[in-house]
Amino acid sequence: MTQLQAAPAGTAATGLEEKVRDRVESLSYLPTTVAVAMKFVELGKDPDAEPSDYARVISSDSSLSSKLLSLANSSWFGVRNKVTKPQTAVNLLGLGTVRTLAISYCLTGLHNDLRLTPEESRMFWSASLCKAAAARQYALLFDKKLAEEAFTAALFQDFAMPIMFAVARDALLPLLRDVQLNAEQRLQTERELFHLDHTEMGRVVAQKLELPDLFVDAVAFHHNRNNLTEMIARTPLAEAIFAAGLFPHTLDAWNHDDAQVLQQFVAEKLGPQGIEPARFLEAVQQEFNQIYRYFEQGDAPQAKLPELLEQATREAADHTTRLVGTVHEMLQEAANTGKSVHQILKNHSDLAEAVHRDTLTGALNREGFNARAGELISKAARYGTGLAVIYLDIDRFKALNDTQGHAAGDAALRKVVATIQNSVRQNDIVARLGGDEFVILLCDCSEAGASAVVERILARVAGEPVVEGPPEAPVTLSAGFLWVSAKQTLYPLETLVATADRLMYEAKRAGGNRMCKGSAQAIEPAAQA
Repeated sequence: MTQLQAAPAGTAATGLEEKVRDRVESLSYLPTTVAVAMKFVELGKDPDAEPSDYARVISSDSSLSSKLLSLANSSWFGVRNKVTKPQTAVNLLGLGTVRTLAISYCLTGLHNDLRLTPEESRMFWSASLCKAAAARQYALLFDKKLAEEAFTAALFQDFAMPIMFAVARDALLPLLRDVQLNAEQRLQTERELFHLDHTEMGRVVAQKLELPDLFVDAVAFHHNRNNLTEMIARTPLAEAIFAAGLFPHTLDAWNHDDAQVLQQFVAEKLGPQGIEPARFLEAVQQEFNQIYRYFEQGDAPQAKLPELLEQATREAADHTTRLVGTVHEMLQEAANTGKSVHQILKNHSDLAEAVHRDTLTGALNREGFNARAGELISKAARYGTGLAVIYLDIDRFKALNDTQGHAAGDAALRKVVATIQNSVRQNDIVARLGGDEFVILLCDCSEAGASAVVERILARVAGEPVVEGPPEAPVTLSAGFLWVSAKQTLYPLETLVATADRLMYEAKRAGGNRMCKGSAQAIEPAAQA
């Protein structure tokens, strides 16, 4: 049993992990731009989509509108009359170009929110664009309908990297530029630094944005060929994402082993079609150049991907490659553009949401909790993450109602829920199961981090006046804390909640205003079925 006390100091890696997670929670620009990108992917799969549909989405984001209008009016297209309407820009640029630019542009919003310098943004964007072009070129050889999804999945697969970089520049930059580390070694080093790697943190971001499972899986498993083919039913799409993941995180640092794996993979998969690795890279190069020219209004990059691959795979080489020249100033206008965040594409039905909400406190009710929790527990098992189930009960709540009235009791319930919701993350679950009993599900977290959240909730409730009244009727909570590690059995939801409930009663019998901890490992085998 654990009485309320300060959380123990974590390791340096745990500290960086929490900083990265906090940075993800604070991002304001990315959700809007990714929502726009997802809408363009949907339109790309709709054969009846018209330019006006694209123009409508573009118009919802003023920053994107200004970028496309600026491009349409540039000397690159040489128009005589100034283009002032998004639909005119779409007609001029073409739907394929607009889709690519809009999806790519969302990354500049992320870089802007992270306050990356133009040079840092250029480093990450050019590498992501190269991966996206590679995935699309690969998918085109098998199924043209998969091309846009492959492009988007590859473009997003490393979007946690700049977030981690913004938190720990000095630690991550040498790692990115170390050509001696292959993909697996780099992931391991990231885990040593951050307690998690960029695929794991990318999945956290993708799930926070509620992206479709395809893109979550692409981010989570792009370095794991077996998992990709298992999770993504369309084999060419899974292979395109894997191939893209073999390209370097910065274009001036291609590891020898990764380059060889890419060369062998392309030879194995595309050789029967008569396509050699050099020819594949030339196609990637052409697309990379084309998209880059649109952003730079005619200027071409000087990166030579076939030459880089040849240098990286040459046994006698020192495994250090450099781009020929430097990439010109890119997206300067976008990097200096102020953030423009709009609430768009809301898909939740107000009526359906109300059915799953407690009318008094606004927390989920029992039905809402069961629906949301089951989904999160399944994802925890899918991605191998830990979670915590916390059962809470207000101490001496009946005495509060008897001495100060039910209005005071209702005020206490609302205050407790507000305190809990202000202490947890957006994707965590808070529910009122009835009366003065609440349950929280903290997903994708460490045991120490989850414990600290509960301790903070108990301290805030006990330390802040919830209702006016005599001191003999303070409002405090008893908490049952059940930790379920990533490697433990996938227990039924009702078993987890019942176990946390029993732990809560132990805390209450010990005097209340405290937390009693337990682990799912101690659950009786008969309850696991």
